Amino acid sequence: MASIATHVGFIPEDTSDADYLAVREMVRRVCDHAVSHQQTFALETGQERADILLDFLHDVNRRNLGINFDPANMILYGTGDPVKSLEVVGQHVVSVHCKDGDWPPVGVPGALGAEQPLGKGSVDLKGFLAGLKKIGYKGALTIEREAHDQEQRLRDIQDGKRLLEELRAGV
Repeated sequence: MASIATHVGFIPEDTSDADYLAVREMVRRVCDHAVSHQQTFALETGQERADILLDFLHDVNRRNLGINFDPANMILYGTGDPVKSLEVVGQHVVSVHCKDGDWPPVGVPGALGAEQPLGKGSVDLKGFLAGLKKIGYKGALTIEREAHDQEQRLRDIQDGKRLLEELRAGV
C-alpha cells in the first residue's frame, strides 16, 4: 500500500479542545479519501509526545493511519527521546525519516533545536536503528536534510548514507 505523510500541526493534549476535534475530523477525512486509493496516511512525529500521538491514532480510529517516524523532530521540538518514543508508537510506523538535530536551548519557551547533519546531532542513530529492527521495520530509511547551501546538503546526504550503511551492518 502506498503511503502519504505530512505534519498536521500541533495536536492539543485536551481531547475536548475544539482544535483537537477539528484536527481529528480532518485526519479522518484524509484517511477515508486515502483508503479509497489504497493509500496509508502517515502523521510525522515531532510536535507532540509519543503517548499523545498514540492516543490520537486510537481516537482517529482508521486502519490506514500510520506514523512517519522522524527521530530528529522529537529532539528539535523537545518532545521526547526518539528511541524510547519508537517503543511507544513502533507498531504504527509505516515510514521513516533519518534526520539529526540538537535539543532546544533550556529555558527558552517555544524555541526549537537546530538540525544537524546525520550523525552530528543528539539522535542515538545506533539505538534508533536497533529499535527499528526490534519492531520489524523493513521499509526505506529516507534521509532528510535541509540546508541553504545545496552542495553542502548533498555532501551531508552522501555522508549520512554511508553512516547508515555502516550502522546497519553492525545492527
